[in-house]
Amino acid sequence: MHHGIPPSVSVPPQAAPYPPGADPAADHVRHARHALVDSEPGLPAPVLAAAAGTRKAILVPVLTALAIGTVFVAVYLAAFHAPSARHQPVGIAASDKVAAHTELALNNAAPDGYTFYRYPDAAAARRAVTHDQVPAVLVADGRGTRLLVAGAQGPSTVSSLATALTTAVGKPVPVKDVLPLAAGDSRGLSVFYASFGVVLAGFLFALSSYQIAPRLGLAVRVASMLVFAAASGLMVALIGHSALSALPAPFAWVALVVGLLAWAAAAAAGVLLRVFGPLGMPVASVVLLILGNATSGGILPTTFLPAWLSPLASVLPPAAAVRGLRGAAYFHDAHLTGAVTTLAAWGLGCLTLQYVLDRVAARRRPAGSAALAVAR
Repeated sequence: MHHGIPPSVSVPPQAAPYPPGADPAADHVRHARHALVDSEPGLPAPVLAAAAGTRKAILVPVLTALAIGTVFVAVYLAAFHAPSARHQPVGIAASDKVAAHTELALNNAAPDGYTFYRYPDAAAARRAVTHDQVPAVLVADGRGTRLLVAGAQGPSTVSSLATALTTAVGKPVPVKDVLPLAAGDSRGLSVFYASFGVVLAGFLFALSSYQIAPRLGLAVRVASMLVFAAASGLMVALIGHSALSALPAPFAWVALVVGLLAWAAAAAAGVLLRVFGPLGMPVASVVLLILGNATSGGILPTTFLPAWLSPLASVLPPAAAVRGLRGAAYFHDAHLTGAVTTLAAWGLGCLTLQYVLDRVAARRRPAGSAALAVAR
């Protein structure tokens, strides 16, 4: 019979002694002096041991979020607080006298604001509008003066061009929408919302993948990424095309372009996390979520972007996806080939870069192990 020890209390076995400096409990205590307290009872000791100190736990999230928020506000306000056209394409199908008068008036009102294209007649003007060569054409012939526009370009574009051309002509000009928006996309923003959501999902996929399994093999990571991309394409096509009729492009094209966008976004975020480490998250946020979506052309045409921002519209994945989806939906597949090529190049390029980085790291690892063995 044991005295002094209640039967319900077990005595832990005596821990084996550790050499000086090798006691994990002592190491944990030393680390815990700078770690956060256990505010949630039951957290495993390794989690607590890996926790940042109080100062770092406060400053790093504040500085990271503040930096991302500052960049977001600065970019979006700089780009859209007072947007003005830069080399906005405008078509004219009229006599030389009327065309010259209109061009002069528009140039005086907004130097470098417009680029002019001449068309011989109303039929050619209509083809140009419906194939996304120009968003609007001023037509003046025996049937009178009128403005042919593509409502599929979005209300903001149509309204700004109608106002500018009416002022230039000097009298009210009837507006004829030869390519209206679909009933399920009354504001022309569905493509932007779909693209933004997929880019955000790709960013979160890469972030969670690296947090859960930072040393996952590239082949497995690529397989996971392709499953995510395929599921994203089907999900957006089912919701945007089939359920809501907000994306009037063919189902297969929506699924393909969106799937490629998801793949490109996930691959780009993944390689940024691989290259920059802890800084990869804010860098990927700025590149994909802020700059990518600001230059996508989903809110306003890229011709309304400031000069320092507009070059990104030709290379970043969100802009390519918006062009491709809009072209497939309304403009006889205009820009679709270029969009697919750009998105595929982003995905393949980022995965190739990651493969190279993994190979370089694998070669360095044996060399580092050999040097450590020699030192011992």
